Amino acid sequence: MNIDQIIGKLMGEGSVGEEKSALDAWKKEAEDNIKALEDIRKIATLSNTMHGYEDFDADNAWNSFEVNMEGNKQINAHHNKKTASIFSIKNLSRIAAILVILLGSVFFFNKYLSSSSDIGITNSYSAIEKSIDFNLTDGSEITLDKYSNLEVVEDRNVVLKGRAHFTIQRDETKKFKIDLPVGNIVVLGTEFTVDANDKTTEIYVTKGSVRYELADRTWVLVEGDLVKVINNEATVLKGRIDNYDSWRNQRLMFRDNNMVEVVDALSRHFKKEIVIKNKKDFANCNVVNVFTNASLTDILNDLAKSHGLEFQLKENKVFIVSAKC
Repeated sequence: MNIDQIIGKLMGEGSVGEEKSALDAWKKEAEDNIKALEDIRKIATLSNTMHGYEDFDADNAWNSFEVNMEGNKQINAHHNKKTASIFSIKNLSRIAAILVILLGSVFFFNKYLSSSSDIGITNSYSAIEKSIDFNLTDGSEITLDKYSNLEVVEDRNVVLKGRAHFTIQRDETKKFKIDLPVGNIVVLGTEFTVDANDKTTEIYVTKGSVRYELADRTWVLVEGDLVKVINNEATVLKGRIDNYDSWRNQRLMFRDNNMVEVVDALSRHFKKEIVIKNKKDFANCNVVNVFTNASLTDILNDLAKSHGLEFQLKENKVFIVSAKC
């Protein structure tokens, strides 16, 4: 239904013809206001957290809109002289303002206040160019990696796509649930990291325990466990993994780690596919070094100098060819 029909129903079908010119003038103002709100929405998506709705001042929006509409009232003064009109231009402007605010809100919150399950999203966090830290209302702490998104569906129920570290506040009365592109996580209170997209899922537990559910299968993971899911097939690895959460502080520390472990850490840290052609050639090649806020190229060049590492870049992949250790 177009805006003429909406206003027509509000005014009564007999009034549409009489107020047609006023509606045309209003539509121009409405379109300008909706465009302005759309521009605001685009800017808001670049912020680290979605709290813009908390700052929205309806009174100021209404006052601003009435000022803009005052000009239209003067242009259409001859309509105000018709005593038989069902609605005055002032009433029409109030209806228009309400509709503009509502329509603008739809543009502004459409991405953040909807879900496929028809449960209203109460908040949404998007990390764009760097990771962000925030707390949920239950006291749980989350670090969201860049290019990741987390939506709060309701208290202690979130949806994640990307990478995040969770420190969940324990609540014996209500479990914490994380919906992933593949499967979901249920916990009471614990600390863990999740990296999940449509193709792969990784869950690494640093404290407590985590229950991962995939269709009719369930895995209980404890401290030091890592589950990897590829094509709905899960593999659980046990034992602490160095530098698993290095992305949180941009610090990679290698304490006599084998080159294969170093490459795995770099691949995970930078989310880059790095392939060692023959791992046996690196059996006696260990690395002792610390890298802080370093790029992948800087680290590879450093290893080339210290360990004679030879690498090649092909089709957005890194191939480790050989090393002199």
